[in-house]
Amino acid sequence: MERRTFIKRTGATLAALMCAPSIGRADKSVVKIGFIGPLTGPNAALGMGARNSADLAVRRANARGNLPYQLQLVVMDDASDPSTGVAVATKLCTVENVAAATAHFNSPVALATIHVFHRYKVPQVMWGTIHPDITNKHNFPEVTRVCATSIVEHAELMNFVVKERGYQRWSVLYDTTSYGQSCFEAAKKALQANGATILSEDGVPVGTQDFRPVLSRLKTLSPGPQAIYFGGVVTEAALLRLQMAEIGINDVLFTGVTGLDSDTFNKTAGNVAEGTLIVGKKAIGDDSEFVSEYKKAGYKEYYEASGPFAYDSTNLIIAAIAKAGPSDKAQLAKTIRGMDFNGVLGPTRFDEFGQTKTGGLTLKVSQAGKWAPWQGSDYARGARALPKK
Repeated sequence: MERRTFIKRTGATLAALMCAPSIGRADKSVVKIGFIGPLTGPNAALGMGARNSADLAVRRANARGNLPYQLQLVVMDDASDPSTGVAVATKLCTVENVAAATAHFNSPVALATIHVFHRYKVPQVMWGTIHPDITNKHNFPEVTRVCATSIVEHAELMNFVVKERGYQRWSVLYDTTSYGQSCFEAAKKALQANGATILSEDGVPVGTQDFRPVLSRLKTLSPGPQAIYFGGVVTEAALLRLQMAEIGINDVLFTGVTGLDSDTFNKTAGNVAEGTLIVGKKAIGDDSEFVSEYKKAGYKEYYEASGPFAYDSTNLIIAAIAKAGPSDKAQLAKTIRGMDFNGVLGPTRFDEFGQTKTGGLTLKVSQAGKWAPWQGSDYARGARALPKK
């Protein structure tokens, strides 16, 4: 009888202990962080690499267990489309009630959604866009960005290619989105500042499949271009490079900026990608902790050039939440802008417009099917040669 009573009492005690919080660990409330990027469509590889990297930041923060919150990443697909971006940003801000979000590869999408995040006072850190107006035009306090603008990217590119490498005659192509137009304006200004001659300017719609009419006209120019610049993203850039080779434009340098910085460009363009020169996202070595942890996590998709930026932007949000808490969004936005954050990209600090002051760029060349940092490449040491000037 006494034994049965002991068992009952012991069972009741164990049940109570199982229902109660563990000693030293209270039940944690959930704090949501939003992620928006292109998970479908032509830029999906960059979006998935960024999504995985944001997820990695959240996983590692939860594993450390030093926050009084359980972080949850809420993932949305903007499909590189501004209207879709507005819809999912609105859902994040209203239905999901996120504390802050990291968002967007495409500038046209970001230009549309910054108004949504401002309306709902939700802090947003951009991981992939470069149009200057995203931060500078309205100076919404909710908007910050960890990557350089198109102005900075093009100044760095043209200073190297024109001033240091001597390519003087240029044909400029660009897509007709707000992103492409921004690239065109920045490229033209940087070329003129370095004393280059622009022989032709051509805008093409996104989705263009046949660049041959434009390229055939460029081929008839005398003197012809020493370099062709494309202001756009990977899909059209790779197709353009393939068709340059197809019609015999071979001994001409092909250049661009971070919109081309994806393994997809090299895979799609194949052998003719060789020697393409860009200003890309900061190169992260295989020996970095980020790369090691990404591989250990077992993601199927490559982290891409976008990954370190999404990782840092998410970690920056997490650090700001730890400092200011998630509830007062105005204070959280102010804290994000005031952060002096050190991450995969090195130090990140923002100006009065929420724009990073610290760059995060690397001059890259397509070498043996991959983007290689110019410094240390076969081209830099003379083992391979860029097209003749």
